[in-house]
Amino acid sequence: MLNITIRGHDLSGVQTIEELAKKTKEQGVHTLQLALNLSFPELPSGVSHINSGMGNYVKRVLAKQEVSVGILSCYINMIHPDMVFRETLLRKFEQYLRYASSFGASIVATETGCVRPSIQYTKENFTNEAFTEAIQVICRLVKTGEKNHVMVGIEPGLNHPVYSLDRVAQLIQLVNSEYLGIILDPTNLINSHNYLQHVQLVEEAFERFGEKICAVHLKDFCVEAGKIIPVNLGKGVIEYTKIIDIVKKKRPYLYVVLEETKDDGIREGRKLLL
Repeated sequence: MLNITIRGHDLSGVQTIEELAKKTKEQGVHTLQLALNLSFPELPSGVSHINSGMGNYVKRVLAKQEVSVGILSCYINMIHPDMVFRETLLRKFEQYLRYASSFGASIVATETGCVRPSIQYTKENFTNEAFTEAIQVICRLVKTGEKNHVMVGIEPGLNHPVYSLDRVAQLIQLVNSEYLGIILDPTNLINSHNYLQHVQLVEEAFERFGEKICAVHLKDFCVEAGKIIPVNLGKGVIEYTKIIDIVKKKRPYLYVVLEETKDDGIREGRKLLL
C-alpha cells in the first residue's frame, strides 16, 4: 500500500532520460518526482522551452522501464521582491501546469519562497504580509491548475511564509480549491529543539487536513551542532515505520518520496519500507 517515489536528481551520473529511466528501475522504483532543471541542467526547461512534445518524449521513454512521473517539480520563489522577475517565475510555473499532463504528472510542486531575492532565513517571512502575498500568488496558480486539471502542490517549510500546520490550515481555508494539495515534509517543519515530535506532527497534519495531503517527503536526518542534516533513509533518527503506518492507514498508495536518499541508498531504503 505504498507508492515509493524518488527525486530524479537523487540519482547521480544521469545525463539522459534513458539513463534516468534505467537507473530508477534498477533501484526498484517506478515513480519519480522530476525536476527537469536539476536532473538535466543542459536541457532548456524554462517558460519558453517546456512543451507537450518534451513531456510526451519523457513519458514514453520512462514507460519503457515501467517508470512514470508522479510529480513535476517547479520550485520557485513565488514572492520574489523583484516583481518583474517574479512574473517570469509565475509564468514558468503556469506553463508547467499547462504541460504537466503530457509528462503524465497530476501535481506540480513548489515551496512558498522568501521575501528576499535568495531563499534564506528571515523573520520577515513570518509576517502576515508575507503570508498574504503567498496566498495571492497561490490563488493565481491554482486557477491555472483548475483550468488544466493539475494540482498545485505546496510544500511548507520553517523558513517560508507557510511555516507551520496552523499556516497550512489557513492556506487551505483561504484558497479553498480541490486543485490545492499539500506536500508534507515533516523534516522541513522541525528544528533541533522539537525534532523528537516529528511523528506527532505527521499525525496532527493527517488529522487536520489529511484529505489535502498529496505527497509525503520521507527525509531521514540526524542532528549535528544544532542543525538538521539530511541522510539516507535508515541512517538517521526519523521514525519512518510510524510515518509509513500513518500513510497506509490514512492515504493508501500516496506518493512517499525518499528525498535526499541517494543512489544505492534508495534500494536499501526501499527494502526498509517493504
